[in-house]
Amino acid sequence: MSEMTFDEPAGTIHRCGKAWGGLRSLGARSISTFNTWRKSMDQNSLERALAQIIEIANGNRAKGLPLGSPAYFVLRDKADAKIQAFARKWDVDIATIEAQAPALADLDTLCVPDKQVPAGLKLLAALIGAILSLVLLGAASGLVHAGHDWVMRFVVR
Repeated sequence: MSEMTFDEPAGTIHRCGKAWGGLRSLGARSISTFNTWRKSMDQNSLERALAQIIEIANGNRAKGLPLGSPAYFVLRDKADAKIQAFARKWDVDIATIEAQAPALADLDTLCVPDKQVPAGLKLLAALIGAILSLVLLGAASGLVHAGHDWVMRFVVR
C-alpha cells in the first residue's frame, strides 16, 4: 500500500510566474509610454498655442499698434499662464521652456513702451533745426558768392 502522490511539474508554475511578471512589466511599460505620449501631445499643444499668440502679437505690431499697448500685456499674460500650467503638470522648469522659445523674449520687449520725447522738447528741436538750416543756407550762399568772385577775378585778369 503505497500512497501515490502526484507532483505538478515545477516548470508550469515557473512559466506562469514568468508570464505574469512579463504582463506586469508590459503594463508598466505601456503606462510609461502612454505618459510620454501625453506629455508629447501637451507639449505640441503648448507650442501651437504659443505660436498663435506670437503670430497675433506680430500682426498687431505690423498694423502699427504702439509698443507697451495693453494688448501686448494680455498676450504675454496668456502665454505665461499656458507655460506655467504645462510646467506644473509635467514638472518642467519654466526657464527651460522660455529658453526654447526665443520669440517669447520678443513678446516681452513689445510690452515695454517706447520712451516718448516730450512735445516741448520736439518743438525746441524743430526751432533749433530751422535756425541751423537757415545759417547753413546762408553760409552756402556766401561760399557760392565768394567762389563766383574768385572765378571772375581770375577770368578778368
